[in-house]
Amino acid sequence: MPNFSPSDPIIMLRDATFTYAGASRPALRAVTLAVPAGQICAIIGKAGAGKSTLCALCAGFVPHFFRGRLSGDVIVDGVSIADHPIAELVRHVALVGSNAFSQISGARFTVYDEVGFGLENLGVPRLEMIERVEWALRALGIEQLRDRSPYALSGGQQQRMVIAAALAMRPPVLVLDEPTMQLDPPAMMELSAVLRSLAQQGITILVAEHRLEWVADVADRVVALDQGTIIADGAPVDVLTDPRLCEVDIGWPRPTRIAARARTEGRWPPERPLPITLADLVEGLCDNTVDERHIAHEDGAADSPVIRPTNNTAGVRNPTMPVRTTEANPIVVLDKVGFTYPNGVEALHDVSLTVRRGERIALVGRNGAGKSTLMRHLNGLLRPSHGRVLVGGVDTRTTTVARCARHVGIVFQDVRNQLFARTVREEIRFGPRNLGFAPDRIDALTEAAIDALELWDVIDEHPYDLPPARRRLVAIAAVLAMDTPLLALDEPTAGLDNAAIALLARLIADLAQRQRSVLIVSHDLDFCYETLDRVILLRDGRVALDTHFARLDYTEAAALRADVGLPIELRLRYVNV
Repeated sequence: MPNFSPSDPIIMLRDATFTYAGASRPALRAVTLAVPAGQICAIIGKAGAGKSTLCALCAGFVPHFFRGRLSGDVIVDGVSIADHPIAELVRHVALVGSNAFSQISGARFTVYDEVGFGLENLGVPRLEMIERVEWALRALGIEQLRDRSPYALSGGQQQRMVIAAALAMRPPVLVLDEPTMQLDPPAMMELSAVLRSLAQQGITILVAEHRLEWVADVADRVVALDQGTIIADGAPVDVLTDPRLCEVDIGWPRPTRIAARARTEGRWPPERPLPITLADLVEGLCDNTVDERHIAHEDGAADSPVIRPTNNTAGVRNPTMPVRTTEANPIVVLDKVGFTYPNGVEALHDVSLTVRRGERIALVGRNGAGKSTLMRHLNGLLRPSHGRVLVGGVDTRTTTVARCARHVGIVFQDVRNQLFARTVREEIRFGPRNLGFAPDRIDALTEAAIDALELWDVIDEHPYDLPPARRRLVAIAAVLAMDTPLLALDEPTAGLDNAAIALLARLIADLAQRQRSVLIVSHDLDFCYETLDRVILLRDGRVALDTHFARLDYTEAAALRADVGLPIELRLRYVNV
């Protein structure tokens, strides 16, 4: 445990500038930053702003692993980063990167042993090691996974595991790069509580994150980066409402944006500060509409959470909006589908659902609920243990993945498994060419996909030379160009900034207008609510809810909230009594 007073800086950067090998401009420019012990300091910014580079620098991966030119001073826990190898730095700082899969050691066969692997390497005494591992598993809520293989977990479960492994090390400094990327909303809340507890014990936490609502809830301080330079630094309420964030396309948290819209409509007093948390937003709106919000609950069931609707707040989807109608011929039909992995894990149980043309569907659920498994059934990558899946009217057990690919295009969580061409243009052309389309159609589809994802500036670059967020857009463009009736995206907003998320929302709306369907697996409930129509809740491999956001009744909203939570704007409409 670090022996610092709360005011002592344990992370100190003085004019730190770093340029990656082969890059023409610095990723970080003259960054000066002092973080005291026990502080949770959040780093925000657009994709490519330098957040991940700053995290890697504070952990020593820059410049020891990611090569380039470093100038200035970087001191962490009293140690100069440039003068000590990573093997020594791990006693002072632990880094959890944005891709959990790449941080699994491969040397241990269970989650329990994986979490303890770092402690073994440090020579921690056995009894202390056991105590730390047990504590970390409980802290991340994965005790029940202790005997599972790290490679048999969902993406969100893997992310919890690698965070647990870092926490077990109990370093003086913990650096987290996009830690909520694959976590469901309840897990995000649990992580917030864990980080606050660690900070109270004196551990310093540096966290790069694009979910501004989560940052507003957990951070003591926020630092905003743009093009490698600090443009704002201070208390969350000051930085997250700073107009400069909108000027550089970082944007504001959703509660701030909703209150700003309410202010223009005269429903938020000009003298009242803009909120950054949902609680402050609700308080401000309720203060202004106290007489309208006490509406009786319709069923009043004693055994279910009690929720009551409020007035329709600024920016909230109209609850009576018409639901999109679709043609009768389905793209995909799942009929009582069950699936069991070879290791005996039952991932799906009697799942039945139909996807028709023009639908915009959100598939939500806790980490490990079976969402990614279900998605892999949509194009025949997995075939049901019982029941059947029809794609384009054909049973997937009697056809090929190649044929299913003409009907369903899938972008997975880890897009690195889908990118292999030498240039972005070649990557996007591969799909339609592999499907045997005519040259003119290949050209047209490729250009349309590049336009839709705004990739013209990188078409001749290697996909792996791009920041992870742009890489994800390339993967989406590559599948989009295949012109399938259904586009299925697994966690498409992970790691994207507000500008890229808005771009994705426009694409989804355009596809629906052209009667192409979109199915989104996501923990980003706000994006789902703002962009999609139908919501399917998967719980323990079963369909627990299948309805439309516009048709959610009180019982359904309560069920959704109890499992994964509610989007912010729905939480404003349904207020706890």
